[in-house]
Amino acid sequence: MISINDGRYIGVDGCRGGWIACILNYGEFLLERFDSLEALVDHYPEFDAFLIDMVIGLRSRVDQIRPDDLARKELESRSSTIFPVPCRQAVYAASEEEQKQENIRVLGKSLAKQSINIIPKIRELDEFLIHHPEYRNRILESHPELGFARLHGHVLMTRKKEFPGFMERVNILGKYFPGKPLTGLWEKAREFKCNPDDLVDAVCLAVTASLAAHSLCESIPEEPEQDETGLYMKLTVPKKNVGAPADGKKVAVVTGGANGIGKCIAEEFRKQGVRVYVIDKADGDHYVGDTSDKAVLETFAGEVICESGGIDYLINNALPLMKGIDECSYEDFQYAFSVGVTAPFYLSKLFAPYFREGACIINISSSRDRMSQPQTESYTAAKGGIAALTHALAASFSGKVRVNSISPGWIDTSYRVYEGPDALQQPAGRVGNPMDIANMVLFLCSDKAGFITGENICIDGGMTKLMIYHDDHGWTYTPEK
Repeated sequence: MISINDGRYIGVDGCRGGWIACILNYGEFLLERFDSLEALVDHYPEFDAFLIDMVIGLRSRVDQIRPDDLARKELESRSSTIFPVPCRQAVYAASEEEQKQENIRVLGKSLAKQSINIIPKIRELDEFLIHHPEYRNRILESHPELGFARLHGHVLMTRKKEFPGFMERVNILGKYFPGKPLTGLWEKAREFKCNPDDLVDAVCLAVTASLAAHSLCESIPEEPEQDETGLYMKLTVPKKNVGAPADGKKVAVVTGGANGIGKCIAEEFRKQGVRVYVIDKADGDHYVGDTSDKAVLETFAGEVICESGGIDYLINNALPLMKGIDECSYEDFQYAFSVGVTAPFYLSKLFAPYFREGACIINISSSRDRMSQPQTESYTAAKGGIAALTHALAASFSGKVRVNSISPGWIDTSYRVYEGPDALQQPAGRVGNPMDIANMVLFLCSDKAGFITGENICIDGGMTKLMIYHDDHGWTYTPEK
């Protein structure tokens, strides 16, 4: 799985009098303005990927190929966002008139005003790469509008200089920053003395840089040419449909899925061809992390979203701590709630924009949400909390996501078969096993359960329904002293 938090990824867009940089620095989100590329690289000399919305690689002959025509073809009616690139001779000509004449001489056509306006920036970048060969073909050219089209799945017809178009692009980028909404970018442009779209373009390029570092980008053209200085003339852009699984599988997230009930649920989903993401504290071939940690949840959700583009099933199964009033500290009780209630709530919130049609949340509660043994306060309270959270989420997600909970009774995760009183005290005549819960999870996630939401289903072999009294059915009550 990929992460935008495991390296330093830089996206840069030109602005009036300088450069806007978005730096994703090992989980830190930074926006900065620099007067020059020299100043930017002096501040961030090392990086894992660096993309810039400025021309790299200049034609000096008409037969050389740059990526611009291919990019325009893909952007269709938005092709005008890619300006014609001047030839090298024009970039280094002294006046506007000379620039036009050199371009006519070399490429057979004059230059539009937009192209002339960006020549100082093109020259600054070209000279920087001449004087800093260590960054040649490491700082790469990209194009935000093509990046947005690839990230979203189709060309955006709105204009990013207008607020609705700007916000459409912010929302596309938002899925890469779960729990950290990209609010305030429009207003921040005043502070940076730039246009708002300069900021959103820089963020897009930083996200694309993180994808490039994880081999989720491609070059246009596939086999680029080099200019006379050895710079590749190419655009680095996200692969098509980067936000969706290539196999079209449904996606499930299972917390606490390394062992026991969670492991069984994950395995049963996989048997049905579902792509499963597991998070668990235990070591293994899954995302290892503590669900009580907000940053862990955000990073995990971000990786799922980046790789899958959406989610169909969220199974909140991670087991909270069980301690009683005699030994449970304040911190223990808080930890139990963080795992048992806060994490299911926060994951539901993080995934909220990315639940697909027919999505389901299943919360694993316990029959202890309605009955107790002594010295179980932290666990019992957490399970009662998630049962109540279930119907609240069902109301909030009305019409979009069905939310139900399951309250297991005695479930032996080793599949041991019990006989005698252990089995017979339950009206079903046996102790449960993880498949009893997994089968209900799969049913609740299916279309057959399409009219069930906000429900808490107890699967305990009938044990909580059996009334017991002293000297009834051979049962005697002997209280602890």
